[in-house]
Amino acid sequence: MADSQDPIVGIDLGTTNSVVAIVIDGKAQVLEEAGEKLLPSVVGINPQGQLVTGVAARNQLAAFPDHTIASIKRKMGTMDPVSLGDQKFTPPEISAMILRRLRDRASRAIGQQVNRAVITVPAFFDENQRQATREAAALAGLTAERIINEPTAATLVYHAGSHDRKQIAVYDFGGGTFDVSIVRMEAGVIEVLSSRGDVHLGGDDLDQVLVNHIADKFQTEHGVNLRESSHSRFRLLQACEAAKCRLSTEETVQITEEFITEKAGQPLHLTTTITRKEFEMMIEPFVERTIQSLDEALREARVTIHQLDDLVLVGGSTRIPLVEERLREEFQREPSRAVDPDLAVALGAAVQAAMIEGRSVGPVLVDVTGHTLGIEACEAMTYAGPQLVFSPIIHRNTPLPARYEQAYSTMYEDQEEVEIHVLQGERPEVHRNQSIGKFRLELKDASGDRSKIVVRFDLTLDGVLKVTATQPATGVSHVLTINNALSQFQADERVRAESRLGAMFNASDEFFDEGEHPTSIQWEADELALEPTATSVDSETAALRFPEAVALLKKAESLKSSVDGEDAEDLESICENLINAMTSDDAAAVAGLSAELDDLLFYVR
Repeated sequence: MADSQDPIVGIDLGTTNSVVAIVIDGKAQVLEEAGEKLLPSVVGINPQGQLVTGVAARNQLAAFPDHTIASIKRKMGTMDPVSLGDQKFTPPEISAMILRRLRDRASRAIGQQVNRAVITVPAFFDENQRQATREAAALAGLTAERIINEPTAATLVYHAGSHDRKQIAVYDFGGGTFDVSIVRMEAGVIEVLSSRGDVHLGGDDLDQVLVNHIADKFQTEHGVNLRESSHSRFRLLQACEAAKCRLSTEETVQITEEFITEKAGQPLHLTTTITRKEFEMMIEPFVERTIQSLDEALREARVTIHQLDDLVLVGGSTRIPLVEERLREEFQREPSRAVDPDLAVALGAAVQAAMIEGRSVGPVLVDVTGHTLGIEACEAMTYAGPQLVFSPIIHRNTPLPARYEQAYSTMYEDQEEVEIHVLQGERPEVHRNQSIGKFRLELKDASGDRSKIVVRFDLTLDGVLKVTATQPATGVSHVLTINNALSQFQADERVRAESRLGAMFNASDEFFDEGEHPTSIQWEADELALEPTATSVDSETAALRFPEAVALLKKAESLKSSVDGEDAEDLESICENLINAMTSDDAAAVAGLSAELDDLLFYVR
C-alpha cells in the first residue's frame, strides 16, 4: 500500500517510447537512465530466458520477433492474449513490465522507493482502456493517483507562469495515437474545452505505409513477399522507421538490408531509395485526418483559428515536415516547440503529480470526458417491439468531475425489474456504441408514480464511473461502480499475474526487488541459476512457486562481493541449501531457509 508521503512521479506510457519525470526544487525534469531519457516501449525474453525491456528488447526485435512485443498500447482495453516466447500475457501485463522498469528508473534516480504515479493516456481512450492502464499500474506495484489526458498534460508545461487569458490547441501526434485538445488558460486555471482524436492513428501507421510500399516493390522485383516472414518483416519495419526519421532532415534516404531473405537457397538483398516527396505522398491521407480532427475540436469548442493564441506540438510524429507545413497552411501560424515534443507529456504529468502532493508548481487542471456516457432506453413501442436507443446522461467534453441524473419510467405497469445497460459512444443506435457494464434493479409495486426510475452518473477525475439507479417512491436503489469495465482480473487471476510477473522481475537484472532500498548505482548481478536435481521441478516452476526466495537470492548475489569471513561462508551455504530446497519443491525447507537468509542479509547490510 502506498504511503501518502511517498513521492509521486509523472509517467507518459507511450506506444513507441515511455518517459518518467518528477518535480524537483519546483522544476519538472525527466529522469534518465544511462543518459537515456526515452525508454522504448518494447519488452522481450532474451536468449538466456530473462525479461528485457527498453533498448535491449528493441535491439532484439528483428532477430527474435516471436520473443519480443512492441506497440502493446494499441491493444489496451482488450484482454486478447499476446505471445512472448512460449508464454501468453494480457496487454495490461505487458504494459506492467514497462511501468515497472520506469518505476525502478525513478527509484534509482531519486534514491527513494516510488510507489505512486500520475499516468497519461490518449484523450480519446475509452473507459476500458483507461481502466486497463490502471490495472497495469497495479501489477507494476504503482498506485495510479490520476489518469489524465496526454494533450492536457502537455498543456501544463506551456505558459505555466502566465495568468493571461489564452486559448491553445494541443496537437499530439504520437507513435500509436493522435489527439487534439482545445484548452483555455486564465488566472492559473487550465480548462479543456474539447478533445478529439483517433486511437488507431500514429507513427506506426506511417511506418506501415512505407513497409508496404517497399515490400510491394521487392515482391515485384524478386517474387518474394517480405511480410510473410516475421524475421524479414521486422527487419524491414525497423529500417523503414529509421528512414522515416531521417527523412525529417534529409531529402533522400537509401534503405539497405543485406541477406534480408532468400529464394531457392540464394540470399536476397534489399536496396532501395526513398525521397521525402514520395514519403509525403504516401502519408498525406493520414495527415489530413489529423487536420479534420483539429477542425472538429475547434468547432466543438466554439473557437476559430483566429482566436487561437498558440498551437502546441506534442509527439514524435510532429517532427515530420509535412505535418508542420499543413498546420501552417491551415492555421496561418507557426507551431510551437518550446518543449521537446517527446518529453512534454511526461513533464506535464509530473507537474500534476506535484499538485496532488500539495505543491504549487503550475496551473489548476480542469479536464473533460472524452466520450458520451449513457444507458440503453426505450424510445417508443412499435408492432415489432420496443424501439431501443442510446440515451446520453454525461455528454463528451463535460468538465470533470461530473454528476448528472436522468429520470426514466418502466416500460409497462407492475414491471418487476429493469436492466440498466451502460454505454459509451456518440451514436443514437445502441449497437454502434460500446457496452461498459450492466446490472438489474428489482422494483416494488412499479405502478403509477412508482414507475419512475432515476439513473445518476458520477464520473470522477480519475475516470471512475459510478452508476446509481433508484426507484424514488420506494427508496430501492442499486449501485454499479465501473472501475474495471472489462472485469480484467478476478482475484485468483490477479494473484497469478502478480506472482508470475514478480518472478520475472526478480530473475531479470533490469529490475530491483520490492522493499530493496534503491541507489543510483545499478547492480550488475549474475543470473542465479537453479540447477535441477534428479527429483527437482524445473527452474521456471520453482521461481514461480517461491518468488520471495528468488528475491532473497538475488539480494544475496548482489551483496556477496562485500561480505567476507564466516559471514561469506554462511551466506554461500544458506544460498546453496535454499536453491536445493526450491528445486526439490520442499516448501517447508524453503520457508525456513528464506527466513534464515533474510536475517543474515539484514545483519551483513
